[in-house]
Amino acid sequence: MNQKIWVLSILGIILIFICNSYSLGESASPKGKAKKEFLRVKSVEILRARFGSAPDNLGVSTPSEGNPEGPMSFTLGKDGEIYILDQINSRIQVFKDGKRIRTIPIDDKDPLDFKDIDLISENKIALLKRFYVTGREKTALYIIEANGKILNTISLEGNLIPDSGSVTEILIIKEGKFSGIWVQLDGRMVRVASLEGIATERISVPGKLSLNGRRIFNMKKIGEITAVVYRSKEDSLAHWDPECIVYFNMAIVSLLGVWDDQKGRIFLGAFLEDENAKGKRNYANEVVVLSPELREMGRIRLLVQKAPHEVWRSIRVSSEGKIYQMAVDDRGVFIVRYDLVE
Repeated sequence: MNQKIWVLSILGIILIFICNSYSLGESASPKGKAKKEFLRVKSVEILRARFGSAPDNLGVSTPSEGNPEGPMSFTLGKDGEIYILDQINSRIQVFKDGKRIRTIPIDDKDPLDFKDIDLISENKIALLKRFYVTGREKTALYIIEANGKILNTISLEGNLIPDSGSVTEILIIKEGKFSGIWVQLDGRMVRVASLEGIATERISVPGKLSLNGRRIFNMKKIGEITAVVYRSKEDSLAHWDPECIVYFNMAIVSLLGVWDDQKGRIFLGAFLEDENAKGKRNYANEVVVLSPELREMGRIRLLVQKAPHEVWRSIRVSSEGKIYQMAVDDRGVFIVRYDLVE
């Protein structure tokens, strides 16, 4: 009997040791580097344009002093068109199926300082312009027609936007009680105009509105490798779902954005870096795809631009959940589309 008790005791100790070792292995993985599942993706270069000012080109600036610039931003049309803000050449270039189909001139004294674009309708475009007052950056909203004619200019500094230089992008909400033209700044959004391009009474929400305008999303970096995604309940500005915590295998340099699609999936983008044993830095653009229930479905790695040219808004997610990325290399400006293989 004593021998049986002794054997069982030894087995119990071994079992406890194995369980503890397993637990320690999970919790002590350096920087939380658990294995992440990457989704099957088909990536296709759908557009490429040479540098220059010719009809089919896109402009870049590479000054000997100062910041090299590429096209600042782009947006998507409803029938596969891609509108690229070619501010170097004072125009918007419209492409479809890889070919330029239209050019829209920007009729302004200083078109070089437009930095974001979004499509209100087939015949109306919103542009975010930056300018400087006593050396400080400010912004204004321009509404133009498809022929380039300026319909309206709205100063952004004022109610709910004490410093318009902090405005980063435009977002068009086309349906619901919150429809209108919104701008994003400091982790929140402010509606500044109607879909007709007319200044309206301003309202603010704590995050980014969903495609249908019924939810709010927000994101926050917490620590070196952790991000949190927040989502409000439908038709509520005050009640929120439980937060979703996302861990990365590399340090977060910046969060690139949060988007949703018509299926209710959520896309969180992050620019990451780490350093190997030899001191070499590695970089990655990673998008985490969350289900409508806020469970991680998998991840997608996007390309990392090596050229120094700034692209202010380089990523878009379509309502179908396709990811578009604009970048610059030594052969020109190009756009890659990433399609989830389901």
